[in-house]
Amino acid sequence: MFGYVGDFPYLGGIRNNVMTEEIFKELGFERVDVSAEEVGDGRGFYYYTMDIGDICLMSNSDDEAEKEGWWCSIFDSFTFKIKGGSDLEALVNIIRNNTNG
Repeated sequence: MFGYVGDFPYLGGIRNNVMTEEIFKELGFERVDVSAEEVGDGRGFYYYTMDIGDICLMSNSDDEAEKEGWWCSIFDSFTFKIKGGSDLEALVNIIRNNTNG
């Protein structure tokens, strides 16, 4: 499913602008589970994260996604939210192609 648009690689199977949980898996994000005991509310949750160099991409949690859909942000950014699957794919590829290490 890996291909190229011009000189830029992409995962051909997810090139649409609908963000789904599957996109995080396809791009190689790691699922982080937080147990109900850790939260203290009787219900745990999970989210996805990916570190590329010193940049950390993080999704919202599954309980938030039930209400407002999936999105992703750069850790510690309060204004930047990626809500489109193809946008996230492009950003991940840009960061990977331009990160040393």
